[in-house]
Amino acid sequence: MSGTRINVSLSQYAIGISGAVPGRESWSEPAMDRGILEFVALFSGIVFKYGGRIVHGSHPTFTPIILRQARLHAGERTQKPVTLIMSELWAKHLPPDYREGVADVADFIVTRQVGDGGPDNVETWNRSLTEMRHLLIESQNVMVAVGGKLHDRDGRNPGVGEEMDLAAQKGIPRFLIAGMGGFAAEYASELTPSSLNNGLSDADNALLFSTTDVSACVNVLFEKLCRL
Repeated sequence: MSGTRINVSLSQYAIGISGAVPGRESWSEPAMDRGILEFVALFSGIVFKYGGRIVHGSHPTFTPIILRQARLHAGERTQKPVTLIMSELWAKHLPPDYREGVADVADFIVTRQVGDGGPDNVETWNRSLTEMRHLLIESQNVMVAVGGKLHDRDGRNPGVGEEMDLAAQKGIPRFLIAGMGGFAAEYASELTPSSLNNGLSDADNALLFSTTDVSACVNVLFEKLCRL
């Protein structure tokens, strides 16, 4: 990331990053994870550099990258740059020192498990994650979705779809990085760009729907966030 800094601030934003690396069985090209993870790193790094915060649902493919970028770029500030939210369904299995290990840059919030059993119980999985996602949406004022697991045949609700729908209900501006595949690509095929309420032109939304160019996606988002 360039050391050049411009005179703008993203301090008003709590930006939700929704998504995950799709399961390998859903990859449409070799190393499909590379572009998605590069996007998460570059975008979160620039958000932190300019004073913004990231809110995330603690998916293991994204969380380490977000925490690393916060440590590299967030600097000193009164409010922690990251909010991580996790359902008790998974949090109860974390190592005892997990919360302490992220506390330098992240507020870690646990929502209640809804239902019996563990993650293998599909109903408990869905209900617990819906509970978590309601708080996730309440904690952000912009959403960016990229990748996402499809859950085609396992009965689990795709997280990108549910989080995007909840954000739409609250009128939160949404940005959909669909060109890198995953559930984001399926979601993009079923909506019109204007429904995202993000203020981008149809051409810019179409670019985010189609390109695999990480820098182009981040540039579109950064320029729009600076003007919102």
